[in-house]
Amino acid sequence: MIIQLLSTTFPMKLRIERFVLMRKILKLTLYFFLMTPPIANADWVKIHVGEIFNTYTDTTSINSQPEGIYAWGLYDFLDRQPEGYSSAKVLFQIDCNQSKYKMLSVNTYEEKMGEGESGTPKRADNWDTATPNSLGFHILEHVCNL
Repeated sequence: MIIQLLSTTFPMKLRIERFVLMRKILKLTLYFFLMTPPIANADWVKIHVGEIFNTYTDTTSINSQPEGIYAWGLYDFLDRQPEGYSSAKVLFQIDCNQSKYKMLSVNTYEEKMGEGESGTPKRADNWDTATPNSLGFHILEHVCNL
């Protein structure tokens, strides 16, 4: 009786775990495709001219969700950086109420305006406060004032 009960419940548990895992994978896949616009065809708008880099955003990528606003930023450096890149594209999650942002994806590029070979993408899970000298300040300021 006990062996029969175990043999019938164990496969069910595996099926439930597989179902939950597949749901998570599907959600992540959908999230990736919905949150990652075709940035190669982005319409970059210059929002700040700086001494080290110019800041751009793709206004068509701005996406408001309950957990925050998502937007792509592009940093076009005036000079090639010591690490070998000339520009970087960053996917931001922005909290306008608290003036904070997360950099969900950071991709560096050899050429200007996000062109050329891309470096290894990086990610930051921590929230940063948008102060005038912070990297996300101008993006947050622009997005939150739309």
